Amino acid sequence: MTDDETRANTGDAASKDESKRKPVSAAVLLSALGIGFIVLRMFAVSGYDWETAFLVSTTLSLDDGLALVFGSLMSGYLLTAFLLMLVLPMIFAAYLWGQRRHRPVVMLLLVLGLVALFALAFSFGFWWLPVASAGVFGVYALIRILPSPNSVRRGFMAVLANMRWVVGIAVLLLAALVGTPWVPHEVIETKTGTVNGYVLSVDSGFLNVLTDEHEFLIVLSSTVLSRT
Repeated sequence: MTDDETRANTGDAASKDESKRKPVSAAVLLSALGIGFIVLRMFAVSGYDWETAFLVSTTLSLDDGLALVFGSLMSGYLLTAFLLMLVLPMIFAAYLWGQRRHRPVVMLLLVLGLVALFALAFSFGFWWLPVASAGVFGVYALIRILPSPNSVRRGFMAVLANMRWVVGIAVLLLAALVGTPWVPHEVIETKTGTVNGYVLSVDSGFLNVLTDEHEFLIVLSSTVLSRT
């Protein structure tokens, strides 16, 4: 076997190994992101109190994953809007100027981001959000036309090549900074008084409630007069 054939076979083997590693690394990244998101959410809604976070964790089940994610996005709509203003234009830039092989995933993120952006604009009157996002994209476009040796441009292009990390960091920031739980706020009238907070779960005979003061309470269902 010639040296060229040996190098070719080695290259093919390396590319196969790399293709096998990529799905694994993506799965590991998504798993780590999911675990990190859940842990940060439990601490954030508990006021970063260890014991309260532990009690909150006992109310979660495997079925709560989607509700936890979407509820967190909805409850922290101000922070969600701010992060969208910065990240969505970057996702669009990654679609235009990034690597072609990543475009299907980037397109999915772009569509989801646009849906969230216009939902926020219509729901809360954030009409400044699309305009601000367009302005941020304009800044990114100006950075891209800088000379190639420019350090700002090189850093920006490096970020575009690693958009999954940008999106992941944005999601974790949202999880860590939003102190509002993922369920609606309720006023619970009981025989012993009024409880203002969030019903994290309803079990047989009692409610698990996180109060506005980040206190975990177990309220007996038999004492509840109304929930509004």
